Amino acid sequence: MKELIKKILREEVQRRFVRSNQNIERTIVRIMEDLISDSTRIVVPPDENYGNYEEQWCRGGKVVLEARYYFNSDEDDETEEKFYNGSLFVNEDEINFLSQSLQVRKQYVLNVITEWYDEKYATKFGQETGHPELEIDDTDVVDWSHNCYQMIDTSKLSREEMIGYLDKETGYRRNTLENMSDDKLTSSYRSVFNSRNR
Repeated sequence: MKELIKKILREEVQRRFVRSNQNIERTIVRIMEDLISDSTRIVVPPDENYGNYEEQWCRGGKVVLEARYYFNSDEDDETEEKFYNGSLFVNEDEINFLSQSLQVRKQYVLNVITEWYDEKYATKFGQETGHPELEIDDTDVVDWSHNCYQMIDTSKLSREEMIGYLDKETGYRRNTLENMSDDKLTSSYRSVFNSRNR
């Protein structure tokens, strides 16, 4: 039912802003496919992203397209997380280029991109991760470009070096850090390191 309502709303928005034109839609999709084909896909591990899934499409070490799939914990069962929202973030320059060159409203471009990514990539990613319920609810324009996620080799770092870094960069108390398991400490280190280097 939720899918049907979203589809009807998107169709209504498309009709209101521009007469739906298959050629324009195909052009938008082709340009976005070219953007993805020239990019490297990076999947951020959910344990290093507060339990959320994230796909980054990177070019030259910078994110050009990013999909985030947000989960919340079930209060009754802390081991089960439920998907509640998916967002796609596209660089403002890409949207401006498409809107101006095709002479259509930005919202129309965003709706076409949302539908395309949801049908082609979110569904595929959901199957890969064992979460077939994943979907993209909205696409947002961003005016920033940040560094791509890096898998950091922590095997060369001592436990004390990671604790020192986290103690300096976070609000964790040193005794809390010292009591963390090696896996939790490593995951926290990677998460904080990547968030600080965006």
